[in-house]
Amino acid sequence: MTRISTPQIALVSAAVLSFTLLCAQAITPPPTAPAQAGVAANPPAQRQPHPAPVNLKALPKNISNDDLIKAMRQYQGDLGVGCEFCHAQNTTTRRLDFASDANPIKDTARYMIEMTADLNDKYLAEMPGRMYADPITCGTCHRGAKHPSIFIPAPQVREPRRTSTHDASPSDQVASGSAASNRRFACSGATIPARSLYSVANQRPTT
Repeated sequence: MTRISTPQIALVSAAVLSFTLLCAQAITPPPTAPAQAGVAANPPAQRQPHPAPVNLKALPKNISNDDLIKAMRQYQGDLGVGCEFCHAQNTTTRRLDFASDANPIKDTARYMIEMTADLNDKYLAEMPGRMYADPITCGTCHRGAKHPSIFIPAPQVREPRRTSTHDASPSDQVASGSAASNRRFACSGATIPARSLYSVANQRPTT
């Protein structure tokens, strides 16, 4: 039997190890490149655009979604209400159905929107010598309330009416005239009292 020496064993072991490493490199897939900084591995899904508004009667039919939302928020602030004040709720989904006309307040809101537009476009626009250009809005009357309160002006405070000699009683007129007569007689040096003048004026001629 042939005896294998130690150097031969070492050479065979090195050859086997080299062959094993070569097989492992061939089987292992190459490493993927690291993701760049600031770039997400899974980009977020794009936001779906809002559907075009339908069943518009008082607002322009070609109004954009941004302008429509802006107008709705303006109405909410002017009346101090939420979307459910004018829009009905879908009984199945329990969500607001903005296209529905089931809520009768929506018809009232449409009428008020058209009235406000007429005031701005027809009347105020043609007002001669208009001193300001601020448009009328729902808040001009509502002031943040669902139902605008009736304006009651404050009562005016008037000065007390001065009583003239024509409105005074006969005795007051005689007394006033007596005082004036006393002043005149005092200036002339006479000393006729006012009571004597009153008694003379009330004397009746005897027949």
